[in-house]
Amino acid sequence: MGYLIWAAEGETSVNLTDPQWRALIYLASKHGFSAPHLRLEGEDETLEVDGSDAEGLRSALGKVLEAHDIEQIRTPDAELDYDTIQRVRHVLLSDGVRLARPRAWKAGE
Repeated sequence: MGYLIWAAEGETSVNLTDPQWRALIYLASKHGFSAPHLRLEGEDETLEVDGSDAEGLRSALGKVLEAHDIEQIRTPDAELDYDTIQRVRHVLLSDGVRLARPRAWKAGE
C-alpha cells in the first residue's frame, strides 16, 4: 500500500512505502516532532496536514539531515536516503499538504 504526500496544487508529491513512512516519522520524533494523528491505517484514507504539522515535520527532518552525515539514514524498520527526505521537505513547503494511503493498484485498472 504505502503513503502519498502531496501539495494541493498537485505539482509536488512523494510516494513512500509503509516502512519509509514509519522511518520518516521515527526519525522526526527523535528530533522533537510528534503527531500520532498522522498515522493512517485504512486504505483510501486521506487527511489534510495542517500548517503547524507541516512546519514541525519539515523542521524535524531538517534536523535529521543536519545530524546525519551519511547517504543512507537507518532506522530499526528501514533506510531513508537523503533525496527522499529532501523531496518530502519540499512538499511540506507548499500550501494545502495532504497525506493519503491510496488504494493498492491492481492490474487492469
